[in-house]
Amino acid sequence: MNGKVTKTHERNWKEFAELKIRKERDMWKILIADDEPKIRQGLKELVESFELPLKVCGEAKNGLEALRLLEEECPDIALVDICMPKLNGLQLLERIREVCPECRTIIVSGYNEFTYAKEAMSLGVRSYILKPVEEEELYETVRSLTEELSRERSRQRFIDLANYQLEQHREYLQGVFFNDWIEGRLSESEREGQKELLSVHIGETAALILVSTQNNRTLSLRMDDSHISDDVYQFALKNILGELLEEWGPVYLFMDRYQNVAGIFQMIGQETESLQRHVEESLEQILGGTCTIVIRSCKESLFPENYTEALREVQKALECRPVVAEAKKYLFEHFRDPDIDLNLVARSIGISPAYLSRLMKQELGMPFKDFLTSLRINEAIVLMRSTSCSINEIADMVGYKSQHYFSTAFKNSMGISPSEHRKNIS
Repeated sequence: MNGKVTKTHERNWKEFAELKIRKERDMWKILIADDEPKIRQGLKELVESFELPLKVCGEAKNGLEALRLLEEECPDIALVDICMPKLNGLQLLERIREVCPECRTIIVSGYNEFTYAKEAMSLGVRSYILKPVEEEELYETVRSLTEELSRERSRQRFIDLANYQLEQHREYLQGVFFNDWIEGRLSESEREGQKELLSVHIGETAALILVSTQNNRTLSLRMDDSHISDDVYQFALKNILGELLEEWGPVYLFMDRYQNVAGIFQMIGQETESLQRHVEESLEQILGGTCTIVIRSCKESLFPENYTEALREVQKALECRPVVAEAKKYLFEHFRDPDIDLNLVARSIGISPAYLSRLMKQELGMPFKDFLTSLRINEAIVLMRSTSCSINEIADMVGYKSQHYFSTAFKNSMGISPSEHRKNIS
């Protein structure tokens, strides 16, 4: 993950923050339900005289009217009389738990009876105030509830923010989790907790995939009109693999510490060998080169052990034959020589040109000429970025006898001319 914030993410974050700010500025809504008009008016005047972030959102003269207002306004606090027509206070409390469960309820009643208070408390009432209402008692009760609501809102805001951040960075965090898992840094309880947090769901019938492109780094030159980094190439490779394996979803892909693309996914009803051939052929067709791939059945509990075995298999496959390794070493040292060719390299290591050509194509995924060209073009790109040398000078420095041949080779590899590439760099 490169830490950059895209415009879309920035816009989403601003909208999220503005929504939270608007919510913070809202007043807490309070509903008053009492069948006596003078008591309703008195309670309203008292509440509005308190220097608290409150507003009266409605007044109800009976239980049914209070229920309607509850459904429409969903208040934060409700002042409810026990003795009301049509629907008494206790019946209303039962309905509040259904239609507006977050509402804090205060019973205001003239009934000084423990049975009423006990039943009211069992229905979620936060306080029980007797008539006539004492201003100080009501104030302290309401103030306590507003502070509780503020704490709850702050807590919810933190949870919302954490969930938002988790959603924005879920793929990155999953990658960290999987690397910790395969490296043996998680206990069973830690692993299960993080799986739940990151929404990772793996069944018992699963498969592991490991893909390395270390033998084909120059593929990135073919994908764009400018040189792209390994990070971008690996990102593209992950997306392609995700599409190839999506029918076996969910698929979890990540980069391991060796910069291989690794992953685990559901696999039912198909042999790993046939799936591996399918993925290899598809990648070769899409990317124009070869990748080293291992796919094997894997129990979730044995994922780290299977990954280690697959890694050994990939690393063994990447080991070039000694003659190819020697040819590569010779080319890295002499690619700037304008007279170097297949015959010269083959002669220097003591094998036939045809045999060397065949081995290089098998193990490097490209013919001798393409590999030599990739070395020269990569060096030319470095020189364009780091020096002020002319195109003609750079062509000579990387082994081309004329600027014309250099420009032709560069355009075939990059899709644009050297001068256009330098202009894009600027």
